[in-house]
Parts: sequence; C-alpha cells; structure tokens
Amino acid sequence: MLVETDAIILHTIKYSETSIIAHVFTEEFGNGTYIMNNVRTNRSKMALFQPLSLVRISAYRKKDPKQIHRISNISFIQVPTSVTNNIVKSSISMFAGEIVNRIFTEEEYSTSIFSFLKSFVVLLENSQENYANLHILFLLHLTKFLGVFPQNNYSLSRRYFSLTLGEFVETESDGTVLMEKNSLLFLKILNTRNIDESISLTQQERQSLLSALLLYYDIHICKTQNIKSFEILKMVFE
Repeated sequence: MLVETDAIILHTIKYSETSIIAHVFTEEFGNGTYIMNNVRTNRSKMALFQPLSLVRISAYRKKDPKQIHRISNISFIQVPTSVTNNIVKSSISMFAGEIVNRIFTEEEYSTSIFSFLKSFVVLLENSQENYANLHILFLLHLTKFLGVFPQNNYSLSRRYFSLTLGEFVETESDGTVLMEKNSLLFLKILNTRNIDESISLTQQERQSLLSALLLYYDIHICKTQNIKSFEILKMVFE
C-alpha cells in the first residue's frame, strides 16, 4: 500500500553500499522501520536522513507493521540549516532521536506525540539562544505523553525528590532520592509549563539534571544505557 505522511527521522544505519535503513516516526503510523535505496551515493538525499529531520515521505507499507517498509520519495518540510551547522543543536537532535527510538519500539499511532515531536524539531531549528537546555525540557515534558509526568508536591516538609515515586518526599531514604540541592533543580524544571520556556543552568546543573532524568526514564519508561549520543552531549557541553 502506497501512503504519504509527514515524518521525523530518528535514527539510520547503513545497509549495503547504496541503501540505508531508517527508524522513522510518522504522523500516521508512529515509529517504524523503512529502507531506501540509492541514497548513500547522493549527498542531498543523505541530508534528508539526519536525526530529527522533519520530512514528507511516500512509502510502500507492508501489511505487517513489524516488517521493513520501503520509502519511494522523501522531501524536507523544514530544512534543518541551523541544526546542521550548530554542534550543540545537532548533538541534541541526535540524542532526542535516540531516546524516542528507544521508547517507541513498536508502531503506535498518536497524533499528540507526533505534534509534540514536531514542535520540538521546529523549536530547536528556530531558537537563536537559550537552546542548550532544550534536551532537558524535552525529556521532562515527553513524560506527559507517557503517563509518568512527575508530581510537583514540593513543600518545606517534602524537599527531596524521589525518582522511584515520582514525587517529593520527606527524607533521603535511598539512592533514587535526590539530595536537596538537586531536588531544587528538579523543582526548577517542574515549574516550566512548556519546552519553549527559558531556564538558566550551569554546566554542572545541566549534567546533574540529565543524569537524574535518564535514571527516571530507566525506572519508569525504558532503559537508557548505551545511548551513544549521551557521551557526545557530555563532550559538547564540557
């Protein structure tokens, strides 16, 4: 069946000397695996398969959604000029693409999730400043669509954030409860309503929050070990 849909490239791997296999999150079908031939010898086509490229695809889909579908045509909806030329933005896009691909291992139709991802792609491309923390807010606000958004019940008696319980607690009972300093950092991002809000973080604070959020994902959503772009992000922000 030939279909046309808006899509976001998540991750690609080489397949033969001229082809690639891509994990693509589409508006109509969610995350799926697609192959396209005669790509690797064409630089303009390869540019379309950067992580988080916002594209329009025509594809022949198999009846079984777990099978590899075939892309016949692909074009940009938004040309990622800023992301391509900015090492921080390109690292964030690679990281976000890996995270989404890790979470949605099977095709799941969700217009709201696609809309959220699309808005993030547009925001990352168009942000002129204050984009260094977008991956932090991305991780946090994505949990709204996964049913595990942390509870903001902070008070003077509940000053420690429990990554296991997803809420603030009275004491530091175990290793998944953040110390007060990091709990206040977590409260700072919890007080943001959207991913486009500007927050100020030092390099150390950014790293602490990223580690905490990835552990939160490990506990509630999926394992984040071996996310290759995590190490790239660390180097970029050093």
